[in-house]
Amino acid sequence: MAALKLDLEWRTTLMTLLLFPGLIALGFWQLDRAEEKSDIALRESQRTLAAAVSVAELIQLPTEDRAYRKVTVTGEYVPEAVVLLDNQIRDGRYGHDVYGVFYDRPSGQYVLLNRGWVPGDASRRSVPQVDVPLGVLTLSASAYVPPGEPYLLAEDQFGDLEWPLLVQTVASPALRKLLREELSGSLLATELRLTPETPTGFRRDWPVVNVSPEKHRGYALQWFTMAAALLLFFIFRSSNVLSLGRKSSSSGPTDSKEY
Repeated sequence: MAALKLDLEWRTTLMTLLLFPGLIALGFWQLDRAEEKSDIALRESQRTLAAAVSVAELIQLPTEDRAYRKVTVTGEYVPEAVVLLDNQIRDGRYGHDVYGVFYDRPSGQYVLLNRGWVPGDASRRSVPQVDVPLGVLTLSASAYVPPGEPYLLAEDQFGDLEWPLLVQTVASPALRKLLREELSGSLLATELRLTPETPTGFRRDWPVVNVSPEKHRGYALQWFTMAAALLLFFIFRSSNVLSLGRKSSSSGPTDSKEY
């Protein structure tokens, strides 16, 4: 009976040693991301069912506990103060998220209130002109805490303040410093997003997570499949297992008759 033999060709062995652990690690990383996204979605659903808090109450919470809290604001928009978040794509179309600067009377805080998405000029020759509602309003919003630092091509540079103000991120320290100086008041660090049923807004269908847990699990399966394929390639390339299989099938039992 033939024995299993190994012939470890150095290039195949080195490639397997380098790639296999990385593919497995990437698979488990995607599973971790899927779990993280599931936790975010669960937290969002739980907090949206809770009673709304005031801005003053929101400020007392740690930053990580503010995410997706329903918040009620009462006050007025600062006339003409519009901030446009650049390069926001919806259904393949270029546009902007529109932020109003809102003064919340009970807390004495200014807040950046995301009113939703509007289409923009893809040639970037112009920016949309957005009306700012007047008068005292009571609005419903939810707090948004970004999961990480935004990717920026370059830091925003601000000269003389002109409305509307086009920015790459509303989390920019330079933007917040500029607004505090312009408003001569305190600006809430946490972004608030108008709820879909609240007036004075535009298109508001922000995804809770940018990639669903199911997609992350699908990516994990792809990495694990690639790792399995690499391992099989290594086994077949570095052993005589295929030839053993062929010999076994060719030397199977045969029928014989005696006359």
